[in-house]
Amino acid sequence: MGKFMNFTLAAIPIVAVLLLASCANPSFKPEDISLVPQPESLVVGESSFRFDAHTRMVVNDEAPAKAASYLNQLFETAAGFSLVVTDKASKNAVVFQQTEGMAPEAYKLEITTGQIVIQAADEAGFFYGVQTIRQLLPHQIESAARTDAQWVVPCVEVNDKPRFSWRGMHMDFSRHFFNIDEVKDFLDYMALYKLNMFHMHLTDDQGWRIEIKKYPLLTEKGAWRIENNQDTICNERAVENELYTIDPSNYREIDGQRKYGGFFTQDQIREIVAYADERCITVVPEIDMPGHFLAAIDNYLFLSCTGEPGWGRVFSTPACLGKETTYEFMENILDEVADLFPCEYIHIGGDEVRIEIWEECPNCQNEIKTNNLKDEHELQSHFNRRIERFLQSKGKQLMGWDEIVEGGLTADASVMWWRGWRPEAPKIAAENGNDIVITTTAAYYYDYLNDHNAMHRVYEYEPVPADFTEQETAHVLGIQANLWTEWIPSFKRLQYQAFPRLQAMAETAWTNKELKDVEDFDRRMVQQFDRMDQLGIYYYIPAVEGLSKEIVYVDSTLVTLNLAYPLAGTEIYYTLDGSVPTQESIRYTEPFFVSDEGQIKARSFRGDLFNDIATAQIEHQDYREASSVVPATNGLKRWVAKAGFSKVEEIKLPASHEWAAVDSIGLGEFNEQADFAMVFSAYINIETDGIYEFELKSDGGSLLYLGDELVVDKSDQHGPFKKYEKVALKQGWHSFAVHYLASSKPREISVYVTQPDGTRELLTNAICSYE
Repeated sequence: MGKFMNFTLAAIPIVAVLLLASCANPSFKPEDISLVPQPESLVVGESSFRFDAHTRMVVNDEAPAKAASYLNQLFETAAGFSLVVTDKASKNAVVFQQTEGMAPEAYKLEITTGQIVIQAADEAGFFYGVQTIRQLLPHQIESAARTDAQWVVPCVEVNDKPRFSWRGMHMDFSRHFFNIDEVKDFLDYMALYKLNMFHMHLTDDQGWRIEIKKYPLLTEKGAWRIENNQDTICNERAVENELYTIDPSNYREIDGQRKYGGFFTQDQIREIVAYADERCITVVPEIDMPGHFLAAIDNYLFLSCTGEPGWGRVFSTPACLGKETTYEFMENILDEVADLFPCEYIHIGGDEVRIEIWEECPNCQNEIKTNNLKDEHELQSHFNRRIERFLQSKGKQLMGWDEIVEGGLTADASVMWWRGWRPEAPKIAAENGNDIVITTTAAYYYDYLNDHNAMHRVYEYEPVPADFTEQETAHVLGIQANLWTEWIPSFKRLQYQAFPRLQAMAETAWTNKELKDVEDFDRRMVQQFDRMDQLGIYYYIPAVEGLSKEIVYVDSTLVTLNLAYPLAGTEIYYTLDGSVPTQESIRYTEPFFVSDEGQIKARSFRGDLFNDIATAQIEHQDYREASSVVPATNGLKRWVAKAGFSKVEEIKLPASHEWAAVDSIGLGEFNEQADFAMVFSAYINIETDGIYEFELKSDGGSLLYLGDELVVDKSDQHGPFKKYEKVALKQGWHSFAVHYLASSKPREISVYVTQPDGTRELLTNAICSYE
């Protein structure tokens, strides 16, 4: 990964302003130009073209109509003048030339001092040519009110076309709702960066967000809820971080209760679809079925296997697939949805279905038997195929999340691969002839914090799996980023989660991978921040680094803070009393010492923008004395027992037990087994007095002891997560033990130690010995 951009280069726009002030038609250097995504080719010439109230647009057919209208709207709003539309040849004009034989969505753009010519074969190509002009114009073109600016664009030649046909963004409206004006704003952001597919996740357990006239209870009741655990978490976080404040406009007083919700009427859906179409964006609806269907089952109980709604350990109870009334209900809904959305695809979800309820349902078991199905996975595929046939009768194609491959698919269905930990899913789909959209958690889940799926990680991720053949690659439609909104309760927070990662994904979606360059992308992003400021986008700014959850000291310790990457105009403010940092708090200018227990909180600010708070507890510790034992044998000891324990705290060494020598902490030969417990024991050699951090990672329950004291407790986290603790240790040998209770599918047990100088080492025979 290249070093992140040096945003102190933000002086570039000043150079451009000085050039503009010095001559009527200034020239631009390549480094003055910021186009995202990067075009296939860009040649910068001398001089520039100036827009004014006399500039015309030459339009001779229907294909450029959307592009011409959009360009005119920009100038009407920001510059206060319109571009006269004519079908006659003209100087000082933007000329739209329809050119047969060009690739879909491709365009050619030639700008000279007297004329701009856009060539394309379709309306999308013309539209994307206009978006390139939009980015060549000063960022004031994004103003929502008339403003003064030099409306010039550099003389350039651009040849451009997209890498992928599917360049998508997803919004989840069920967990938290967003209104029609916010949707329109987001569609405008997408248009700027040449994204063309808008995936609306309209239904889920937490709320039904689209009017269905045949089933009015879906929105009368299913669109409203009393606050749930997702709302509670947002409310708790909002105490210190207003970015988690739930949009108050989405609350209503219903039946004497304050409820959260909202939905789109069918007229509003038509308005969204039309608005998107004017921006060459296709709206893809998702109606989740047969799982994630609780908002419907709650109000139409005949859909349930038991006549009641319910939850399993994680997921809601799905609809019953052994009743004809279920299929009729689904088809009636999809009938109305198909009429509202011109899109070729309708997404039915199909993920995270709690199939075990069907194992107990006599109706579902009868459906399996009657149709000679193998199991409940095939029952879901049977359902999918029936829904697919119905959609095809409406001229639509079925799309679902990658779980739908598990019971078999027809070649006509399309799949969104989201489970990064299931790399076989896209391979199965491609081999079966199914088209695929890559939307994996590995890069494109924007509900994950920016620090996890950071902009560079998104940019450098190659979406097409390395083992795909040329034929399989042809089935990759493109890529999409997802904004799941469990903890995105407002449009401001949604913007914060989406930007600037949206631009990184957009470049991967549009630009050939051979032309991508992270350092050049960083340079071009400098000016995009000014454009986002003009658009009023609340984007993510670099986080404060240097504060782990716990800072341990003996006498005192030096605290060094820094930004995750440089961004001009961004400063750090912090507090030492646990209060929320503001721009009235202490401004960080240099490292500082702390010698009292308490809490440090820090956050970055850039104008009115601020990031999430970084917090650290400051804890005093006395040094732990080393053991008098000097172990003689390199390595560690391991004891293994089969079953016999329900939780890791129960593990005790029997009076008579045998140790085996091992080189490190790990599953070893037990990685394919289950129902076992392990204890590792050894001494670690501490070379200097200092603060040491121990990192424990396991998929099962685990505990780390130093001497007889429990230091890292991971008994309640059975997923493959890490847990850290810091300890002050004296030089010498220190005994430790690790207790591990395997999960049902053991994957990992490991321990790392980070030394005072930052060196991180796995606990192995290099630093461990035993008696």
